[in-house]
Amino acid sequence: MTDHATRPAGARRALRLAPVVATALALAGCGLDLDTPEGTTRAFVDAMAERDWAGACQLLSHDLVHRSMDGNSQYCPTYLERWHQDTGLYRTLVVQGEASATEEGYRLEVAPEDAPDRTEEVVVVEESGRLVLLRYPGRDTATR
Repeated sequence: MTDHATRPAGARRALRLAPVVATALALAGCGLDLDTPEGTTRAFVDAMAERDWAGACQLLSHDLVHRSMDGNSQYCPTYLERWHQDTGLYRTLVVQGEASATEEGYRLEVAPEDAPDRTEEVVVVEESGRLVLLRYPGRDTATR
């Protein structure tokens, strides 16, 4: 039986990347377009609703994660799970309209399906060639 210490470094890297690849494939298979701010936001909301913390972290800006977690971005799934124990909000969020481009990034709004007047702003930016959330829904009301 091979343990972690005896695996070659490449194999350990591949094992660490497996959840990321699986999440990306699952999201792509759902018909979500991760090349649009709306698709990226929808994928994040879906991941949070399903309590897929690692998948949600992959859709957050590295800068946001790094600042929010005092430089310990490897703990992002743990932090999201602690901060967002109630994921009921995410089950009903709907992207409102299309994103608008600004200097900061793409801005769009989400709101609960049954309360379209309770909108929250989302900011999506391009980082390392992909779209990620710099500001995500529910962050301001998270339990910390």
